Amino acid sequence: MIGAVLGRWLAAIAPLAALACGRIGYDAQVDAEVDAPVDAGIDGLAACPLGMVPTCTDSRVCVDLAERGNASWTDARDLCAATGARLCTDAEWAEACGCAVGLIDMANDGAGANLEWEWVAEESAGIAQKRGYAACGDTSTHAVIDPYDYRCCADR
Repeated sequence: MIGAVLGRWLAAIAPLAALACGRIGYDAQVDAEVDAPVDAGIDGLAACPLGMVPTCTDSRVCVDLAERGNASWTDARDLCAATGARLCTDAEWAEACGCAVGLIDMANDGAGANLEWEWVAEESAGIAQKRGYAACGDTSTHAVIDPYDYRCCADR
Protein backbone atom coordinates (compact mmCIF):
# COMPACT_ATOMS: atom_id res chain seq x y z
CA MET A 1 0.00 0.00 0.00
CA ILE A 2 2.70 2.50 1.01
CA GLY A 3 4.73 1.58 -2.07
CA ALA A 4 1.78 2.29 -4.36
CA VAL A 5 1.09 5.65 -2.71
CA LEU A 6 4.78 6.59 -2.90
CA GLY A 7 4.87 5.56 -6.55
CA ARG A 8 1.88 7.80 -7.38
CA TRP A 9 3.45 10.67 -5.43
CA LEU A 10 6.78 10.32 -7.24
CA ALA A 11 4.99 10.21 -10.59
CA ALA A 12 3.06 13.36 -9.66
CA ILE A 13 6.18 15.32 -8.77
CA ALA A 14 8.33 14.10 -11.65
CA PRO A 15 7.59 17.25 -13.71
CA LEU A 16 8.88 19.41 -10.83
CA ALA A 17 12.01 17.32 -10.52
CA ALA A 18 12.62 17.69 -14.24
CA LEU A 19 12.40 21.47 -13.90
CA ALA A 20 14.64 21.39 -10.83
CA CYS A 21 12.48 24.08 -9.30
CA GLY A 22 13.01 23.45 -5.64
CA ARG A 23 12.54 20.98 -2.84
CA ILE A 24 10.67 17.87 -3.82
CA GLY A 25 10.35 15.78 -0.71
CA TYR A 26 11.66 14.49 2.58
CA ASP A 27 14.35 11.85 3.11
CA ALA A 28 13.73 10.08 6.43
CA GLN A 29 17.17 8.45 6.35
CA VAL A 30 18.93 11.81 6.65
CA ASP A 31 16.01 13.57 8.40
CA ALA A 32 15.99 16.46 5.94
CA GLU A 33 14.14 17.93 2.99
CA VAL A 34 15.46 16.82 -0.36
CA ASP A 35 16.22 19.26 -3.15
CA ALA A 36 15.42 18.61 -6.78
CA PRO A 37 18.40 17.37 -8.77
CA VAL A 38 21.10 19.82 -9.81
CA ASP A 39 20.46 21.28 -13.25
CA ALA A 40 22.96 19.32 -15.30
CA GLY A 41 22.68 21.66 -18.30
CA ILE A 42 23.64 24.80 -16.37
CA ASP A 43 27.23 24.21 -15.30
CA GLY A 44 26.09 22.21 -12.27
CA LEU A 45 24.13 25.05 -10.64
CA ALA A 46 21.83 24.16 -7.76
CA ALA A 47 18.08 24.00 -8.08
CA CYS A 48 15.98 27.09 -7.42
CA PRO A 49 14.90 27.63 -3.81
CA LEU A 50 11.49 26.42 -2.74
CA GLY A 51 8.74 28.55 -4.29
CA MET A 52 10.96 29.84 -7.11
CA VAL A 53 11.54 28.88 -10.74
CA PRO A 54 14.24 29.85 -13.26
CA THR A 55 13.50 33.15 -15.01
CA CYS A 56 14.02 31.32 -18.30
CA THR A 57 15.47 28.08 -19.61
CA ASP A 58 19.11 27.69 -18.52
CA SER A 59 18.88 30.89 -16.47
CA ARG A 60 21.21 31.50 -13.55
CA VAL A 61 18.45 33.49 -11.77
CA CYS A 62 15.34 32.21 -9.96
CA VAL A 63 12.13 34.22 -9.42
CA ASP A 64 9.24 33.80 -6.98
CA LEU A 65 6.36 31.82 -8.46
CA ALA A 66 3.85 34.20 -6.91
CA GLU A 67 3.93 37.86 -6.02
CA ARG A 68 4.43 38.73 -2.39
CA GLY A 69 1.90 41.08 -0.77
CA ASN A 70 1.92 44.84 -0.66
CA ALA A 71 4.94 46.61 0.82
CA SER A 72 6.79 49.85 0.33
CA TRP A 73 9.76 49.54 -2.01
CA THR A 74 12.18 49.77 0.95
CA ASP A 75 10.30 47.10 2.91
CA ALA A 76 10.09 44.86 -0.17
CA ARG A 77 13.85 45.18 -0.70
CA ASP A 78 14.50 44.37 2.97
CA LEU A 79 12.02 41.46 3.07
CA CYS A 80 13.70 39.87 0.05
CA ALA A 81 17.12 40.36 1.64
CA ALA A 82 15.88 38.71 4.85
CA THR A 83 15.24 35.53 2.85
CA GLY A 84 18.67 35.61 1.18
CA ALA A 85 17.21 36.97 -2.07
CA ARG A 86 16.76 40.45 -3.59
CA LEU A 87 14.16 42.44 -5.47
CA CYS A 88 14.27 41.37 -9.11
CA THR A 89 15.99 43.82 -11.42
CA ASP A 90 13.93 45.25 -14.25
CA ALA A 91 15.72 42.95 -16.73
CA GLU A 92 15.20 39.84 -14.56
CA TRP A 93 11.51 40.66 -14.07
CA ALA A 94 10.99 41.23 -17.81
CA GLU A 95 12.76 37.97 -18.72
CA ALA A 96 10.70 36.00 -16.20
CA CYS A 97 7.43 37.56 -17.34
CA GLY A 98 8.04 36.48 -20.91
CA CYS A 99 9.68 33.13 -20.28
CA ALA A 100 9.33 31.54 -16.81
CA VAL A 101 7.01 28.57 -16.44
CA GLY A 102 4.23 28.54 -13.84
CA LEU A 103 4.29 32.15 -12.66
CA ILE A 104 1.16 33.36 -10.89
CA ASP A 105 -0.26 36.84 -11.54
CA MET A 106 2.87 38.44 -12.95
CA ALA A 107 0.95 40.72 -15.28
CA ASN A 108 -2.75 41.12 -15.88
CA ASP A 109 -3.64 39.68 -12.45
CA GLY A 110 -6.76 37.56 -12.39
CA ALA A 111 -7.27 37.85 -16.14
CA GLY A 112 -7.74 41.58 -15.76
CA ALA A 113 -9.86 41.61 -12.60
CA ASN A 114 -7.20 43.04 -10.28
CA LEU A 115 -4.51 44.82 -12.23
CA GLU A 116 -1.50 45.49 -10.00
CA TRP A 117 2.04 46.74 -10.30
CA GLU A 118 5.10 44.98 -8.86
CA TRP A 119 8.22 46.72 -7.56
CA VAL A 120 11.57 46.02 -9.24
CA ALA A 121 15.02 46.88 -7.89
CA GLU A 122 15.70 50.13 -9.75
CA GLU A 123 15.40 53.19 -7.49
CA SER A 124 16.78 56.71 -7.53
CA ALA A 125 16.15 59.63 -5.17
CA GLY A 126 13.12 58.00 -3.57
CA ILE A 127 11.45 57.04 -6.85
CA ALA A 128 11.37 53.35 -7.80
CA GLN A 129 10.34 51.44 -10.88
CA LYS A 130 7.28 49.16 -11.14
CA ARG A 131 6.38 46.51 -13.71
CA GLY A 132 3.51 44.49 -15.07
CA TYR A 133 0.22 46.33 -14.62
CA ALA A 134 -1.64 44.72 -17.54
CA ALA A 135 1.21 43.32 -19.65
CA CYS A 136 4.85 42.30 -19.34
CA GLY A 137 6.00 45.49 -21.05
CA ASP A 138 4.14 47.89 -18.75
CA THR A 139 6.46 50.08 -16.65
CA SER A 140 5.95 53.01 -14.34
CA THR A 141 7.61 54.78 -11.42
CA HIS A 142 6.34 55.73 -8.00
CA ALA A 143 7.51 57.04 -4.63
CA VAL A 144 9.13 54.25 -2.60
CA ILE A 145 6.83 54.84 0.38
CA ASP A 146 3.60 53.52 -1.18
CA PRO A 147 2.77 49.79 -1.07
CA TYR A 148 2.83 47.57 -4.16
CA ASP A 149 3.30 43.85 -4.72
CA TYR A 150 6.80 42.53 -5.36
CA ARG A 151 8.78 39.38 -6.19
CA CYS A 152 12.18 38.27 -5.04
CA CYS A 153 14.93 36.87 -7.25
CA ALA A 154 17.93 34.79 -6.27
CA ASP A 155 21.07 33.59 -7.99
CA ARG A 156 21.72 29.88 -8.12
